Amino acid sequence: MRRRAFLASALTAASTLTAGCSSLGPQTEHTDPVVETDDNPRDRGEYLKFGAGDDGDLATVGVDPTSGPLPRPLAVSISHTDDTELRSLTQRFVAPDGDGSPPKLSLRGPFEGGHEPHPSVSLFRDDTATVFEVHRFGELADETAFINLAVTEWPDSARRLVVDSTVELVETGTFEHTHVLDGELAFDFFAGTDAGDGTAETPDSSGELDTGSPRV
Repeated sequence: MRRRAFLASALTAASTLTAGCSSLGPQTEHTDPVVETDDNPRDRGEYLKFGAGDDGDLATVGVDPTSGPLPRPLAVSISHTDDTELRSLTQRFVAPDGDGSPPKLSLRGPFEGGHEPHPSVSLFRDDTATVFEVHRFGELADETAFINLAVTEWPDSARRLVVDSTVELVETGTFEHTHVLDGELAFDFFAGTDAGDGTAETPDSSGELDTGSPRV
């Protein structure tokens, strides 16, 4: 599996949804992934591993919140086999035991790479969830994708984060075969004195607060 960082900072127009269009080829749904935790017991990362029978893992979708009383940076990763390409991603972030409002997120960092087409993404609130979508992975479709999100505001009294992920993956070749991967990860957080009013200020790599990233 090839690796390349995918860091997006600007929301691009979501009107072009070519990556989400239905395929004329066969489609397989995968809804029973194996959940694995990070090898380091100090890390919170969890991973949805979607199998491909005797051929090994088809894809792995990971979410890694930083340690602490509340989730702040959220590192998302998607790795997949070399004969497949990423078509789209939809993630719903919910704090089910909070006050009913969704956690507020922002997308961190610039695009990496100078080739087109660039990924097309959107970030919005939908009832009790914040939804992050990649409509088109573009130049990064055949790479391992790394996405950096940050929690900018956390619902009062919430101590649980649920992330539902749906990935469309396409086998390349003469005939297109689409795989739809769906799974859920849940994280528990403990109460801490830094919860404050629910706002989580997230510094960038220089230690300064990033105020220019798109957020919802």
